[in-house]
Amino acid sequence: MPVFNPSILAVVKLSVERAALDRALVLLQELAERSRSARGCSRFEVLQEAADPTQLVTVERWDGEASADAHMRSPHVTVTLARLTPLLRAAPRFARYRSVER
Repeated sequence: MPVFNPSILAVVKLSVERAALDRALVLLQELAERSRSARGCSRFEVLQEAADPTQLVTVERWDGEASADAHMRSPHVTVTLARLTPLLRAAPRFARYRSVER
């Protein structure tokens, strides 16, 4: 199936230790703020599951793979992931999606 839109939707699922939830939310909100001004980013949201507040998701829209890759290599992402990892129950789950709509 052809890809019509080169943009990337990046989704990261995070399971946070309950005692660390407030700290994780602060880190993710800071990451979102910085990332929204990054070249190629048109969306960066931090979402919290209604039924289980320890389950978080980031939803990011990038104009292409190169922008998404540059974001993942940026110092603010590296530092945030290093600070966030000890607060998690499991490793973050990263996935990228492409639109197949015209």
